[in-house]
Amino acid sequence: MNKSVRLLLWFIVLMFIQTFVLDPLLLGIAFTPFIYVLILMLLPNNWASWIVLLMGFFTGICVDFLFFSGGVHTAACLIACFTRNLFIRFSFRDTLSPDELKIKHESFGQLMRYVTLMVLVHHFFMLAFIVANSNKIEWFLYAWATNSLITILFIGATLILTRKVLP
Repeated sequence: MNKSVRLLLWFIVLMFIQTFVLDPLLLGIAFTPFIYVLILMLLPNNWASWIVLLMGFFTGICVDFLFFSGGVHTAACLIACFTRNLFIRFSFRDTLSPDELKIKHESFGQLMRYVTLMVLVHHFFMLAFIVANSNKIEWFLYAWATNSLITILFIGATLILTRKVLP
C-alpha cells in the first residue's frame, strides 16, 4: 500500500478514535489522552518543512473543529511540528540520516524518547494556551503531567500493538 494512503488511513482512524472514543466530555473525565499527536510523529522525514507545518496546521484545525477549542490544538501542533526535526535528531542519533529513518525499524527506547519529547512540548503549549493565567500554575502543572503521561502510555501501547502496520 502506498505510504500516503497508509498515512491518510492512520489520520482517519486516529481522528475517529480521538473524537468518538477518547472525547473528554463523552467520558466525563478531566484528563484524556490526545493520541492524534501520533499523526505528527508518523509524517515522513523527507518531506519539506513547510509541508510538515501544513499537515500540523490541518491536523490541529481538524481537532479544534471537532472539539470547539478555538485554535489551541492548532497552535500546539504547529509548535510540535516546528520542533519535530530537533527531536528526531536528538532521539535517533544512531541513525545515519534522518531521511533514512523508518519509525517501525527503530528501537523502542529511541521511539519512546521521541514520543515523550513531542507529547511534552505539544501538551505544554496546548495547556498554556488554555490556561493563560499565572494564578492557575498548580492546575497547569498537574494537568500537563497527567495528560502527558496518559498520552505517552496510550501512544506507546498503540505503537506496540501496531508496529508492523506503521507507515
